[in-house]
Amino acid sequence: MGFDSLAGGSYAASAVTRPRFLLGAWWLGVVAGSAMLPGSAWPQSGQTLPAPAIFPLSQVHPGLLGEAVTVFEGVKPEPFKVRVLSVVRNFLPKQDIILVRAEDPRVANCGIAAGMSGSPVYVDGKLMGAIAYGWSFAKEALAGVTPIESMLAGKQRPRRPPGDPFLVDNQPSLTPGQAAQPAAAPAPPDGEPRLQPAALPLAVSGISDAAMRELGESLRSYGLVPVRAGGTGGKRPTVPLAEAVQPGATVGVALIRGDISAVAMGTLTQADGKTVIGFGHPLLGLGEVNLPLVSGEVHAIVASLASSLKLASPLTEIGAVVQDLPTGIVAELGRQAPSVPVEVLVTARGEKKIRFRAQVALHRRLLPLLAGTVVSSALGEAEPDVTDMLIAMNTRLDVRGAGSVEIRDQLFSAEGLSSRVLAQARGTKALADLLGNPFEPAVIERIEVEIRVEYRSDVAEIVAASLPDERVRPGETLAVRVVLRPYAGKEFVEVVPVLVPRALAGKSIKIDVAAGALVRPDVAKPETLRGLMENLRVSYPGQSIVVSLSTPDSGVSLRGRLIPSLPDSALDTLRSTSQTRRADAYRVANRTLHPCDRLVSGRQELTARVRPMDSR
Repeated sequence: MGFDSLAGGSYAASAVTRPRFLLGAWWLGVVAGSAMLPGSAWPQSGQTLPAPAIFPLSQVHPGLLGEAVTVFEGVKPEPFKVRVLSVVRNFLPKQDIILVRAEDPRVANCGIAAGMSGSPVYVDGKLMGAIAYGWSFAKEALAGVTPIESMLAGKQRPRRPPGDPFLVDNQPSLTPGQAAQPAAAPAPPDGEPRLQPAALPLAVSGISDAAMRELGESLRSYGLVPVRAGGTGGKRPTVPLAEAVQPGATVGVALIRGDISAVAMGTLTQADGKTVIGFGHPLLGLGEVNLPLVSGEVHAIVASLASSLKLASPLTEIGAVVQDLPTGIVAELGRQAPSVPVEVLVTARGEKKIRFRAQVALHRRLLPLLAGTVVSSALGEAEPDVTDMLIAMNTRLDVRGAGSVEIRDQLFSAEGLSSRVLAQARGTKALADLLGNPFEPAVIERIEVEIRVEYRSDVAEIVAASLPDERVRPGETLAVRVVLRPYAGKEFVEVVPVLVPRALAGKSIKIDVAAGALVRPDVAKPETLRGLMENLRVSYPGQSIVVSLSTPDSGVSLRGRLIPSLPDSALDTLRSTSQTRRADAYRVANRTLHPCDRLVSGRQELTARVRPMDSR
């Protein structure tokens, strides 16, 4: 007969049978004796680790006394008592949730902490489910438990047919002992009185405050909130795989590793052979993925009236997450997930150079955000000054099987190297364009960003444009007067000579006067990935003014080739509605590039009528 204390009194309760493998010796004996070969750290092919019996949802009822297991400090899981209060039917589509209350002083003090997601819950030594939901600002340590049957169903979910290169391993298997980088973080309270997924701390290190805020805004809707953790210096514990994958152990999903790191920390629910499940709710809800799984240690549980959290750090890469489902994550031990090397070199103050290196998870939706975080954080650390600066940015993107593309940007900022400024860079946009292209998967194999910062304000904005005469004659050179206002300086005028083609005689034209960086070059609409990469390579320099003359119709872009200045009859033929692939109207009749001695911003437009050929 067991006894526990509640509200100052005591009561009798049914005996609690702890799963023997949670005590450590039995689990280690199984791994050492049958699942591991001498000198190896991974379970061998065809060998399995026994899974505990299942306590089915059909037998769950209020009053059941059970035991949850999680890490409170270090790497060793510890049990704590829970009592079933109710079963919430159809909490999610076709999924019930078991409502429990923790009856342990440690948990009563902090409540359900961020990072407990996935902590297994046992009744009579049988696995009932995993802690996955909680309340912010709750006065009691109440939790929602995802039934184990739902989590196991996710483990059996069929994989997609082969062919997606983002899910294919492109690196050798892990060597035992390869290390991941550190982290730790809390989840933000929203104050809403509802049962919600227990937050996952996104343990970050090496990330600037600004980059951390931006990353948090992007991931807030997923229940991931970055919190700064300790670095990788000093001795780090070595945890045998057998201990790293026992139920209740701390595990994480590494999104960024290296000089800058970000790892979502949670708890492992069950290990069965080389397959493990955890979290009890989705990480990001991405479905089939290929993301690094790491072991972890807990430094402490930080209690909070709003939302407590586990302060945790990652230790060693132990496998790869292959499914990110509504009922939790599924991972395979010994498998190495591919990643993208990101290298940022910042040069400023003469010859001062600072280099940052990181490995970023390879995923179509995540890569632009994570790579941008690395670049933004590197710049914020290298040159944190909030002042006037000119930024020369060279971005190289290596695409598997398609070569590489280099993109040069020239930017000005009066507020330092903010993410808002970096978001304007063509290199930043090109990464998203490649990953979202409609032709074929663009697997980015490497990203290199080289940035040179100069503390000066040689930039001028186009504030006005005018023509010397309202009479625009075909075949003559038109002197377009462009008024520029330098930053913190007096206005001045640049005269741009523009040839008016004879073909424009008698037509109305639009005259677009713009900074070179704002003008899209004359390129045909791409029809292949390589064609898109060719277009991305073409640009006008930021230190230029581009004047474009355009008419309603003067050419077409057809099947990846540019065909300018066609007669109306030819245009009508190419735009025939009987064609399956219709031509796209191409309007620019003439474009003039005018170099400047400083960076230019802004845009102005004029309209004019070109006189007929026989008029004077």
